[in-house]
Amino acid sequence: MGLFSFFSKNKEQVRPNNIDLNVIKTDVHAHLIPGIDDGSQSMEESIAMIKALKALGYEKLVCTPHVMHGHFQNSTEVILDGVKALREALAAEGIEIQLEAAAEYNFDQELMERLDKNDILSFGNEDYRYLLFELSYFNEPMGLNELIAKIKAKGFIPVMAHPERYPYYASAREKYQELANNGVLLQLNLNSLSGLYPGSAKPTAEWLLEQELVHFIGTDAHRIDHVEKLNEAFKKEVLHSFVEKGNLMNQYV
Repeated sequence: MGLFSFFSKNKEQVRPNNIDLNVIKTDVHAHLIPGIDDGSQSMEESIAMIKALKALGYEKLVCTPHVMHGHFQNSTEVILDGVKALREALAAEGIEIQLEAAAEYNFDQELMERLDKNDILSFGNEDYRYLLFELSYFNEPMGLNELIAKIKAKGFIPVMAHPERYPYYASAREKYQELANNGVLLQLNLNSLSGLYPGSAKPTAEWLLEQELVHFIGTDAHRIDHVEKLNEAFKKEVLHSFVEKGNLMNQYV
C-alpha cells in the first residue's frame, strides 16, 4: 500500500493515527535537540515530540538546530553532543528511531567562514551531502549566487529551507525555477500546508507542489503542537497528488 493509499473519496477524511508515510518517513528538518535554539527546551519535550513523530510513521529524524550568528552560534561539537545525549535519553526510554545530526545554517558571514574551514554538518551520505540553509524572512539576500557556488565547490548540494516562507520569492514565483536551475533543492515545510504560518506561505507551498518544484519535505517542528498540527497537512489533496508522482527525495536520505 503506497503513501496516502487510504485516501478516500472525501479527501479530507483521514485517520491521523494510521498514516503510512512511506517515502516521507525521514524528516530532514526538525529542532529536537533541547535547549540550544528556539526549538525544544527540555529533554522531556524532545522525547514527547519524537514519540509523536514516531507514531506518525517516521523512522529517521535529522536534527537541524539553527546556526545563526549573534543568535544561535551552535558549534559542530555542541550539536553532536546534543544528538548523543538525545540518543541516550531515547534508549533509556526504550524508543527506537534513527537520529542524525545536521544543522540549519543561516546565510551569513559565519556560514561562509564555516565553509572555508570545512566545518559543516550535512545530511545524506558520502556521495550526496545536503547542506540545509535558510534566508532572512524580510529582505532578499545579496550574494546568494556566491553562496550557492561555494556550497557546490565544497562538495555539498544546497538545500533551501522553507522557500515558501520568503515573501520576496512568493511575490516573484519565477525565482523558484531560477533557484532550481541553479542546482538549489527546495525543502517544503509540511505545516505550511496546515496554515501554521501567516501570509503567503500556504498558497505558495501549494503552488510549489503543483509545479513539482519541491525536492524534500520537512516538519521544521519546534514544539509538540507543531507535530500535532501535521495531521492537517496530511489531509491536503495537493500533497497526495505530488507524492504520488514519485519525485520526493526524502526516501534517499
